[in-house]
Amino acid sequence: MRKLILLSFLLSFLLLANISFAQIQYYGIDTTVNDKGKAFVKLTITFAKPEKNLKFNIIGRIENFTATSIAGPVNCDVESGAITFINCDIPMTQEKRTVEISFETDDFVKKFEDKFYFDADLSLNKPVDQVYATVKLSEIFRLADQDLADKISFPQNVTTISEFGRRIMIVWKLSNMIESQPLRFQFFYEEIQPPAIFSIRLRYFVVLGVVASSIIIYLIYRFKRKPEKLILSVLDDFERKVVDVIVASGGTVNQKKVVQETNLSKAKVSRVVKSLVERGVIEVERLGRTNKLKLIKKKFEM
Repeated sequence: MRKLILLSFLLSFLLLANISFAQIQYYGIDTTVNDKGKAFVKLTITFAKPEKNLKFNIIGRIENFTATSIAGPVNCDVESGAITFINCDIPMTQEKRTVEISFETDDFVKKFEDKFYFDADLSLNKPVDQVYATVKLSEIFRLADQDLADKISFPQNVTTISEFGRRIMIVWKLSNMIESQPLRFQFFYEEIQPPAIFSIRLRYFVVLGVVASSIIIYLIYRFKRKPEKLILSVLDDFERKVVDVIVASGGTVNQKKVVQETNLSKAKVSRVVKSLVERGVIEVERLGRTNKLKLIKKKFEM
């Protein structure tokens, strides 16, 4: 008789424990917020026992929604709007009870004066055994003034606020969440402002860079023009006259025109042209009964 009573008690205890056991064994929430306030969300949901359907709502409009499970394809109806309604049919077995959901949204972050307000309600409206939620901010942000954050942050039992490389990561670890408890995560953050002295130094660096660039350009121009000055310095008056006519004609001219422009005799021009060819200043191309004179630009910059 006692054995029967004890057996009945154990069966009743197991039955009640099974009823009160959380429907969701693990709920992972991984959110990354970029510089423009767009949130990239990944939800990992492991059920305590195989389920056929999952329904939940998200406050805000979402996009690029996907749902996967190693047990098979997940079919979801998503009605995106001010409130997004999600209804998924999920294949599960006793060994494969996890579904992964990802989406993007611009509605989790709002501008609040000079700060940003993150507010994400990711409640599943089911009892959850373990919740692990993280939000990663871009490197240019930090958590806002702690007094202000304490007034509105939820849940307040933030277990970790760590630096992930240069990125701030906020972590919540929750357990034994009942169905009526909301999973709404809220906090303020702000852009990191560089120190005033850094801004002043930055301006000095910009000015210094402009000055240095100007000097470099001047030196390049000066050295680029140097061959011309060197060549002109060793030319006599007649050679200069011929070169000036060629330059004025765009670097190429008929020898007959040089005779006309310089008022020199044909013989004199021929001797000057021969000298310039020997110096490597010009080159001569036979053109009918006259010559075409052309500056060698590699040695003479125009």
